[in-house]
Amino acid sequence: MISRRHSVFFKLHSFFFLAIIVLILLFLSALGEQEQQKVHLLTHRSMELSRIIDETKSISCMKQSKELNDAGFKLIDNKTPQCKPIALPPPMLSKLRSRNVSVTIYKDDEGFVYALSREHCTMYYRDMAEETTYYFVWFLFFALLGGLVSMYLLLWSNLKPLKHLYTQIQRYGEGEEIIDIHSRGKDEIALISNALHDALEKQNKLKKSRELFLRNIMHELKTPITKGKLIVELEEPSPNRNLLAKLFNRLEHLIHQMAEIEKMHAFAISKSSIRLDSMVQTAIDNLMIEQELVQMSGCTQRIIVDRSLFTSALQNLIDNALRHATVLPIHINYDGKTICIRNSGEPLKRPVEEALQAFVTERGEGGLGLGLYIAQSVADLHQFKLNYRYEEGVHIFCIIF
Repeated sequence: MISRRHSVFFKLHSFFFLAIIVLILLFLSALGEQEQQKVHLLTHRSMELSRIIDETKSISCMKQSKELNDAGFKLIDNKTPQCKPIALPPPMLSKLRSRNVSVTIYKDDEGFVYALSREHCTMYYRDMAEETTYYFVWFLFFALLGGLVSMYLLLWSNLKPLKHLYTQIQRYGEGEEIIDIHSRGKDEIALISNALHDALEKQNKLKKSRELFLRNIMHELKTPITKGKLIVELEEPSPNRNLLAKLFNRLEHLIHQMAEIEKMHAFAISKSSIRLDSMVQTAIDNLMIEQELVQMSGCTQRIIVDRSLFTSALQNLIDNALRHATVLPIHINYDGKTICIRNSGEPLKRPVEEALQAFVTERGEGGLGLGLYIAQSVADLHQFKLNYRYEEGVHIFCIIF
Protein backbone atom coordinates (compact mmCIF):
# COMPACT_ATOMS: atom_id res chain seq x y z
CA MET A 1 0.00 0.00 0.00
CA ILE A 2 1.34 3.43 -0.95
CA SER A 3 1.94 5.70 2.02
CA ARG A 4 0.10 9.03 2.10
CA ARG A 5 3.19 11.19 1.71
CA HIS A 6 4.40 9.19 -1.31
CA SER A 7 1.06 9.32 -3.13
CA VAL A 8 0.91 11.42 -6.28
CA PHE A 9 -2.62 12.47 -5.29
CA PHE A 10 -1.35 13.75 -1.93
CA LYS A 11 1.31 15.74 -3.76
CA LEU A 12 -1.30 17.13 -6.14
CA HIS A 13 -3.56 18.21 -3.24
CA SER A 14 -0.60 19.72 -1.41
CA PHE A 15 0.53 21.65 -4.48
CA PHE A 16 -3.01 22.93 -5.08
CA PHE A 17 -3.54 24.13 -1.52
CA LEU A 18 -0.06 25.69 -1.46
CA ALA A 19 -0.84 27.48 -4.72
CA ILE A 20 -4.16 28.72 -3.27
CA ILE A 21 -2.40 30.05 -0.17
CA VAL A 22 0.26 31.81 -2.30
CA LEU A 23 -2.45 33.29 -4.54
CA ILE A 24 -4.41 34.60 -1.54
CA LEU A 25 -1.26 36.12 -0.03
CA LEU A 26 -0.42 37.79 -3.33
CA PHE A 27 -3.99 39.05 -3.62
CA LEU A 28 -3.92 40.51 -0.12
CA SER A 29 -0.58 42.10 -0.86
CA ALA A 30 -1.94 43.57 -4.11
CA LEU A 31 -4.99 44.85 -2.25
CA GLY A 32 -2.78 46.54 0.33
CA GLU A 33 -0.66 48.09 -2.39
CA GLN A 34 -3.80 49.19 -4.20
CA GLU A 35 -5.13 50.80 -1.02
CA GLN A 36 -1.91 52.76 -0.65
CA GLN A 37 -2.09 53.86 -4.28
CA LYS A 38 -5.71 54.90 -3.76
CA VAL A 39 -4.77 57.01 -0.75
CA HIS A 40 -1.96 58.67 -2.73
CA LEU A 41 -4.36 59.27 -5.59
CA LEU A 42 -6.99 60.81 -3.34
CA THR A 43 -4.40 63.06 -1.73
CA HIS A 44 -3.08 64.10 -5.12
CA ARG A 45 -6.58 64.82 -6.38
CA SER A 46 -7.39 66.84 -3.24
CA MET A 47 -4.27 68.95 -3.66
CA GLU A 48 -5.03 69.41 -7.36
CA LEU A 49 -8.57 70.54 -6.49
CA SER A 50 -7.36 73.08 -3.94
CA ARG A 51 -4.68 74.32 -6.36
CA ILE A 52 -7.21 74.92 -9.11
CA ILE A 53 -9.51 76.79 -6.75
CA ASP A 54 -6.63 78.97 -5.51
CA GLU A 55 -5.46 79.75 -9.03
CA THR A 56 -8.96 80.50 -10.36
CA LYS A 57 -10.40 82.49 -7.49
CA SER A 58 -9.75 85.76 -9.33
CA ILE A 59 -11.53 84.72 -12.52
CA SER A 60 -15.19 84.36 -13.27
CA CYS A 61 -17.24 81.49 -11.87
CA MET A 62 -17.94 80.17 -15.35
CA LYS A 63 -14.23 79.88 -16.15
CA GLN A 64 -13.54 78.34 -12.77
CA SER A 65 -16.25 75.72 -13.31
CA LYS A 66 -14.75 74.97 -16.73
CA GLU A 67 -11.30 74.46 -15.22
CA LEU A 68 -12.74 72.15 -12.60
CA ASN A 69 -14.73 70.16 -15.13
CA ASP A 70 -11.66 69.78 -17.32
CA ALA A 71 -9.80 68.37 -14.31
CA GLY A 72 -12.65 65.94 -13.57
CA PHE A 73 -14.35 67.74 -10.66
CA LYS A 74 -18.06 68.52 -10.59
CA LEU A 75 -19.55 71.00 -8.13
CA ILE A 76 -22.47 69.51 -6.19
CA ASP A 77 -24.82 71.09 -3.68
CA ASN A 78 -24.15 68.72 -0.81
CA LYS A 79 -22.86 65.25 -0.03
CA THR A 80 -25.30 62.35 -0.03
CA PRO A 81 -26.45 60.65 3.21
CA GLN A 82 -24.52 57.55 2.21
CA CYS A 83 -21.22 59.39 2.20
CA LYS A 84 -18.71 58.12 4.72
CA PRO A 85 -15.48 59.95 5.52
CA ILE A 86 -12.19 58.33 4.54
CA ALA A 87 -9.42 58.37 7.13
CA LEU A 88 -6.15 59.52 5.59
CA PRO A 89 -2.70 58.77 7.05
CA PRO A 90 -1.03 61.63 8.95
CA PRO A 91 1.60 62.25 6.18
CA MET A 92 -1.17 62.80 3.66
CA LEU A 93 -3.04 65.14 5.98
CA SER A 94 0.11 67.23 6.48
CA LYS A 95 0.45 67.64 2.71
CA LEU A 96 -3.11 68.88 2.45
CA ARG A 97 -2.67 71.36 5.31
CA SER A 98 0.42 72.80 3.61
CA ARG A 99 -1.92 74.60 1.21
CA ASN A 100 -4.00 76.11 4.04
CA VAL A 101 -7.06 74.30 2.77
CA SER A 102 -9.18 71.95 4.87
CA VAL A 103 -10.16 68.97 2.73
CA THR A 104 -12.36 66.09 3.83
CA ILE A 105 -12.80 63.10 1.53
CA TYR A 106 -16.03 61.07 1.49
CA LYS A 107 -17.06 57.96 -0.37
CA ASP A 108 -20.52 56.78 -1.41
CA ASP A 109 -21.94 54.38 -3.99
CA GLU A 110 -21.17 56.76 -6.86
CA GLY A 111 -17.55 57.49 -5.98
CA PHE A 112 -15.54 60.09 -4.06
CA VAL A 113 -16.66 63.51 -2.82
CA TYR A 114 -14.23 66.24 -1.74
CA ALA A 115 -15.37 68.79 0.86
CA LEU A 116 -13.30 72.03 0.82
CA SER A 117 -13.78 74.29 3.85
CA ARG A 118 -12.62 77.92 3.48
CA GLU A 119 -13.81 81.35 4.46
CA HIS A 120 -16.66 80.07 6.59
CA CYS A 121 -18.16 77.96 3.80
CA THR A 122 -17.85 74.38 2.56
CA MET A 123 -18.01 73.40 -1.07
CA TYR A 124 -18.49 69.84 -2.34
CA TYR A 125 -16.96 68.41 -5.50
CA ARG A 126 -17.46 64.93 -6.96
CA ASP A 127 -14.50 63.29 -8.63
CA MET A 128 -15.63 62.27 -12.10
CA ALA A 129 -12.21 60.86 -13.17
CA GLU A 130 -11.99 57.95 -10.67
CA GLU A 131 -9.75 55.15 -11.94
CA THR A 132 -10.97 51.54 -12.01
CA THR A 133 -7.66 49.84 -11.30
CA TYR A 134 -8.97 48.87 -7.88
CA TYR A 135 -11.49 46.47 -9.48
CA PHE A 136 -8.88 44.97 -11.81
CA VAL A 137 -7.16 43.31 -8.84
CA TRP A 138 -10.37 41.44 -8.00
CA PHE A 139 -10.86 40.44 -11.62
CA LEU A 140 -7.28 39.17 -11.85
CA PHE A 141 -7.64 37.21 -8.58
CA PHE A 142 -10.79 35.39 -9.66
CA ALA A 143 -9.36 34.75 -13.13
CA LEU A 144 -6.22 33.15 -11.66
CA LEU A 145 -8.28 31.25 -9.08
CA GLY A 146 -10.58 29.90 -11.78
CA GLY A 147 -7.63 28.87 -13.91
CA LEU A 148 -5.94 27.16 -10.97
CA VAL A 149 -9.09 25.25 -10.00
CA SER A 150 -9.67 24.24 -13.63
CA MET A 151 -6.12 22.93 -13.92
CA TYR A 152 -6.49 21.03 -10.63
CA LEU A 153 -9.73 19.38 -11.78
CA LEU A 154 -8.17 18.53 -15.14
CA LEU A 155 -5.12 16.91 -13.51
CA TRP A 156 -7.37 15.09 -11.03
CA SER A 157 -9.51 13.66 -13.82
CA ASN A 158 -6.38 12.57 -15.72
CA LEU A 159 -4.77 10.94 -12.67
CA LYS A 160 -7.93 9.34 -11.30
CA PRO A 161 -7.65 6.27 -13.60
CA LEU A 162 -4.41 5.42 -11.78
CA LYS A 163 -6.42 4.28 -8.74
CA HIS A 164 -8.58 2.01 -10.88
CA LEU A 165 -5.49 0.68 -12.64
CA TYR A 166 -3.74 -0.01 -9.32
CA THR A 167 -6.81 -1.87 -8.00
CA GLN A 168 -7.04 -4.01 -11.13
CA ILE A 169 -3.34 -4.88 -10.99
CA GLN A 170 -3.71 -5.90 -7.33
CA ARG A 171 -6.67 -8.14 -8.23
CA TYR A 172 -4.70 -9.68 -11.07
CA GLY A 173 -1.79 -10.37 -8.70
CA GLU A 174 -4.17 -12.23 -6.40
CA GLY A 175 -5.34 -14.47 -9.22
CA GLU A 176 -8.62 -12.76 -10.12
CA GLU A 177 -9.69 -12.05 -13.66
CA ILE A 178 -8.81 -8.48 -14.57
CA ILE A 179 -11.58 -6.23 -15.87
CA ASP A 180 -11.05 -4.37 -19.12
CA ILE A 181 -8.73 -1.45 -18.34
CA HIS A 182 -8.52 -0.15 -21.90
CA SER A 183 -8.70 3.64 -21.97
CA ARG A 184 -9.85 5.97 -24.72
CA GLY A 185 -7.71 8.86 -23.51
CA LYS A 186 -4.63 10.16 -25.30
CA ASP A 187 -2.43 11.16 -22.36
CA GLU A 188 0.51 9.20 -20.94
CA ILE A 189 -1.60 7.41 -18.31
CA ALA A 190 -4.01 6.18 -20.99
CA LEU A 191 -1.08 4.93 -23.06
CA ILE A 192 0.34 3.06 -20.06
CA SER A 193 -3.07 1.59 -19.24
CA ASN A 194 -3.59 0.40 -22.82
CA ALA A 195 -0.08 -1.05 -23.07
CA LEU A 196 -0.59 -2.90 -19.77
CA HIS A 197 -3.99 -4.16 -20.94
CA ASP A 198 -2.45 -5.56 -24.14
CA ALA A 199 0.41 -7.16 -22.21
CA LEU A 200 -1.97 -8.80 -19.72
CA GLU A 201 -4.13 -10.12 -22.54
CA LYS A 202 -1.09 -11.75 -24.14
CA GLN A 203 0.00 -13.14 -20.77
CA ASN A 204 -3.47 -14.55 -20.14
CA LYS A 205 -3.40 -16.29 -23.50
CA LEU A 206 0.04 -17.73 -22.78
CA LYS A 207 -1.04 -18.85 -19.30
CA LYS A 208 -4.16 -20.57 -20.63
CA SER A 209 -2.12 -22.23 -23.34
CA ARG A 210 0.41 -23.46 -20.77
CA GLU A 211 -2.34 -24.72 -18.46
CA LEU A 212 -4.00 -26.59 -21.32
CA PHE A 213 -0.67 -28.13 -22.36
CA LEU A 214 0.22 -29.25 -18.81
CA ARG A 215 -3.24 -30.68 -18.17
CA ASN A 216 -3.16 -32.62 -21.41
CA ILE A 217 0.32 -33.96 -20.60
CA MET A 218 -0.73 -34.99 -17.08
CA HIS A 219 -3.93 -36.54 -18.35
CA GLU A 220 -2.09 -38.54 -21.02
CA LEU A 221 0.53 -39.72 -18.50
CA LYS A 222 -1.94 -40.79 -15.82
CA THR A 223 -3.49 -43.49 -18.00
CA PRO A 224 -0.29 -45.46 -18.79
CA ILE A 225 0.96 -45.02 -15.23
CA THR A 226 -2.27 -46.41 -13.82
CA LYS A 227 -2.17 -49.32 -16.24
CA GLY A 228 1.47 -49.94 -15.45
CA LYS A 229 0.76 -50.05 -11.70
CA LEU A 230 -2.06 -52.57 -12.29
CA ILE A 231 0.21 -54.77 -14.40
CA VAL A 232 2.95 -54.62 -11.79
CA GLU A 233 0.50 -55.74 -9.10
CA LEU A 234 -0.35 -58.81 -11.20
CA GLU A 235 3.29 -59.85 -11.58
CA GLU A 236 5.00 -62.32 -9.28
CA PRO A 237 7.11 -60.76 -6.50
CA SER A 238 10.63 -60.07 -7.71
CA PRO A 239 13.32 -57.37 -7.51
CA ASN A 240 12.29 -56.03 -10.93
CA ARG A 241 8.66 -55.87 -9.81
CA ASN A 242 9.60 -53.81 -6.76
CA LEU A 243 11.76 -51.52 -8.89
CA LEU A 244 8.95 -50.96 -11.41
CA ALA A 245 6.50 -50.24 -8.58
CA LYS A 246 8.85 -47.59 -7.19
CA LEU A 247 9.29 -46.07 -10.64
CA PHE A 248 5.54 -45.84 -11.26
CA ASN A 249 4.99 -44.37 -7.76
CA ARG A 250 7.72 -41.84 -8.43
CA LEU A 251 6.12 -40.85 -11.75
CA GLU A 252 2.73 -40.49 -10.06
CA HIS A 253 4.28 -38.33 -7.34
CA LEU A 254 5.96 -36.12 -9.96
CA ILE A 255 2.67 -35.62 -11.78
CA HIS A 256 1.04 -34.66 -8.48
CA GLN A 257 3.83 -32.12 -7.83
CA MET A 258 3.47 -30.71 -11.34
CA ALA A 259 -0.25 -30.19 -10.69
CA GLU A 260 0.60 -28.33 -7.47
CA ILE A 261 3.13 -26.15 -9.26
CA GLU A 262 0.62 -25.40 -12.04
CA LYS A 263 -1.93 -24.31 -9.43
CA MET A 264 0.59 -22.03 -7.73
CA HIS A 265 1.61 -20.41 -11.00
CA ALA A 266 -2.05 -19.80 -11.78
CA PHE A 267 -2.32 -17.82 -8.49
CA ALA A 268 -5.51 -19.75 -7.68
CA ILE A 269 -5.40 -19.21 -3.93
CA SER A 270 -8.42 -19.35 -1.61
CA LYS A 271 -7.79 -18.62 2.07
CA SER A 272 -9.83 -19.81 5.05
CA SER A 273 -9.35 -20.43 8.79
CA ILE A 274 -7.96 -23.97 9.27
CA ARG A 275 -6.61 -25.86 12.28
CA LEU A 276 -2.90 -26.49 11.79
CA ASP A 277 -2.98 -30.02 13.25
CA SER A 278 -5.64 -31.09 10.73
CA MET A 279 -3.38 -30.05 7.83
CA VAL A 280 -0.40 -31.82 9.40
CA GLN A 281 -2.51 -34.96 9.80
CA THR A 282 -3.60 -34.75 6.15
CA ALA A 283 0.05 -34.44 5.10
CA ILE A 284 0.95 -37.50 7.22
CA ASP A 285 -1.87 -39.49 5.63
CA ASN A 286 -0.78 -38.47 2.12
CA LEU A 287 2.79 -39.56 2.87
CA MET A 288 1.48 -42.87 4.28
CA ILE A 289 3.83 -42.77 7.26
CA GLU A 290 3.32 -43.76 10.86
CA GLN A 291 1.95 -41.17 13.28
CA GLU A 292 4.79 -41.84 15.74
CA LEU A 293 7.36 -40.46 13.29
CA VAL A 294 6.00 -36.92 13.76
CA GLN A 295 5.61 -35.10 17.07
CA MET A 296 3.56 -31.88 17.26
CA SER A 297 3.35 -29.10 19.84
CA GLY A 298 1.19 -25.95 19.76
CA CYS A 299 -0.48 -27.07 16.52
CA THR A 300 -4.08 -26.83 17.75
CA GLN A 301 -4.42 -23.17 16.74
CA ARG A 302 -6.14 -21.97 13.56
CA ILE A 303 -4.36 -20.15 10.75
CA ILE A 304 -5.71 -18.39 7.65
CA VAL A 305 -4.23 -20.08 4.58
CA ASP A 306 -5.16 -21.94 1.40
CA ARG A 307 -5.83 -25.41 2.79
CA SER A 308 -4.71 -27.41 -0.25
CA LEU A 309 -1.55 -25.41 -1.00
CA PHE A 310 -0.42 -25.05 2.61
CA THR A 311 -0.99 -28.76 3.26
CA SER A 312 1.21 -29.47 0.24
CA ALA A 313 3.94 -27.20 1.63
CA LEU A 314 3.79 -28.97 5.03
CA GLN A 315 3.78 -32.35 3.30
CA ASN A 316 6.94 -31.55 1.34
CA LEU A 317 8.72 -30.15 4.39
CA ILE A 318 7.78 -33.22 6.47
CA ASP A 319 8.85 -35.55 3.66
CA ASN A 320 12.15 -33.72 3.34
CA ALA A 321 12.74 -33.92 7.11
CA LEU A 322 11.94 -37.67 7.26
CA ARG A 323 14.17 -38.54 4.30
CA HIS A 324 17.19 -36.75 5.74
CA ALA A 325 16.69 -37.36 9.47
CA THR A 326 19.30 -39.45 11.28
CA VAL A 327 17.15 -39.73 14.39
CA LEU A 328 13.36 -40.02 14.50
CA PRO A 329 10.83 -38.61 15.26
CA ILE A 330 10.87 -35.18 13.66
CA HIS A 331 9.30 -32.26 15.54
CA ILE A 332 6.72 -29.67 14.40
CA ASN A 333 6.15 -26.62 16.61
CA TYR A 334 3.87 -23.58 16.25
CA ASP A 335 4.20 -20.56 18.58
CA GLY A 336 1.50 -18.33 17.06
CA LYS A 337 3.83 -16.60 14.62
CA THR A 338 6.14 -19.32 13.27
CA ILE A 339 5.80 -22.96 12.22
CA CYS A 340 9.10 -24.85 12.58
CA ILE A 341 9.93 -28.37 11.40
CA ARG A 342 13.06 -29.86 13.00
CA ASN A 343 15.06 -32.96 12.20
CA SER A 344 18.54 -34.13 13.11
CA GLY A 345 20.95 -34.75 10.24
CA GLU A 346 24.26 -34.02 8.55
CA PRO A 347 24.96 -30.47 7.30
CA LEU A 348 23.91 -29.60 3.77
CA LYS A 349 26.49 -30.13 1.06
CA ARG A 350 25.36 -27.07 -0.91
CA PRO A 351 23.80 -23.69 0.00
CA VAL A 352 20.12 -23.89 0.88
CA GLU A 353 19.39 -21.17 -1.72
CA GLU A 354 20.28 -23.67 -4.47
CA ALA A 355 18.10 -26.39 -2.93
CA LEU A 356 15.10 -24.04 -2.97
CA GLN A 357 15.26 -23.78 -6.75
CA ALA A 358 13.10 -25.95 -8.98
CA PHE A 359 14.43 -29.34 -10.08
CA VAL A 360 17.65 -29.03 -8.07
CA THR A 361 18.38 -32.37 -6.43
CA GLU A 362 21.17 -34.23 -4.71
CA ARG A 363 19.36 -37.49 -4.60
CA GLY A 364 22.51 -39.56 -4.79
CA GLU A 365 24.11 -37.59 -1.99
CA GLY A 366 21.14 -37.33 0.32
CA GLY A 367 20.32 -33.82 -0.89
CA LEU A 368 17.03 -31.96 -1.24
CA GLY A 369 14.47 -32.28 -4.03
CA LEU A 370 11.59 -30.43 -5.71
CA GLY A 371 9.56 -30.32 -2.50
CA LEU A 372 11.43 -27.34 -1.06
CA TYR A 373 10.71 -25.32 -4.19
CA ILE A 374 6.99 -25.99 -3.70
CA ALA A 375 7.19 -25.06 -0.02
CA GLN A 376 9.01 -21.81 -0.90
CA SER A 377 6.46 -20.97 -3.63
CA VAL A 378 3.51 -21.59 -1.29
CA ALA A 379 5.09 -19.35 1.36
CA ASP A 380 5.61 -16.60 -1.22
CA LEU A 381 1.99 -16.84 -2.41
CA HIS A 382 0.79 -16.36 1.17
CA GLN A 383 3.34 -13.55 1.68
CA PHE A 384 5.06 -15.64 4.35
CA LYS A 385 8.78 -16.24 4.69
CA LEU A 386 10.50 -19.65 4.57
CA ASN A 387 13.62 -19.54 6.74
CA TYR A 388 16.33 -22.20 7.24
CA ARG A 389 19.03 -22.61 9.86
CA TYR A 390 21.26 -25.43 11.11
CA GLU A 391 21.96 -25.51 14.85
CA GLU A 392 23.82 -28.22 16.80
CA GLY A 393 23.17 -30.96 14.26
CA VAL A 394 19.50 -30.04 13.71
CA HIS A 395 17.95 -28.77 10.46
CA ILE A 396 15.23 -26.20 11.13
CA PHE A 397 12.83 -25.01 8.43
CA CYS A 398 10.46 -22.29 9.64
CA ILE A 399 7.49 -20.64 7.94
CA ILE A 400 7.27 -17.15 9.44
CA PHE A 401 3.91 -15.33 9.25
